[in-house]
Amino acid sequence: MTTEFLSLLCLGLCLGYEDEKKNEKLPKPSLHARPSLVVEARSNVTLKCQAPSKNVTFILLKVNDSGYKQEQFSTEDEAEFHFTDLKLKDAGSYFCAYKTTASHEWSESSEHLQLVITVAHVCNPRTSGR
Repeated sequence: MTTEFLSLLCLGLCLGYEDEKKNEKLPKPSLHARPSLVVEARSNVTLKCQAPSKNVTFILLKVNDSGYKQEQFSTEDEAEFHFTDLKLKDAGSYFCAYKTTASHEWSESSEHLQLVITVAHVCNPRTSGR
């Protein structure tokens, strides 16, 4: 009877530990832009989200745009979200999060990253100086 009790106690402690780990908050990831946060229209930028663990699903969201969502799984500890031929509408505040295969909820959000799109103004020599 003592052996059965010890086996059940050990099983209960192990299951309780796993449940506790599932309920732990995942630390926030970091979000960076390459080559820069300020880029010209029609150029490219990459937003890189990095987590403290590998084999996670990343999500990239845009503040005040509920229709914007990019999601990808990575076997590494980071995911790259590529933006090509940038338009003014791509400017805004972005953030990312991740979840592991063991967790059912997303991590805390990264710090918000403000992407600024600039437009190059071409000076027309015929109209300048008038």
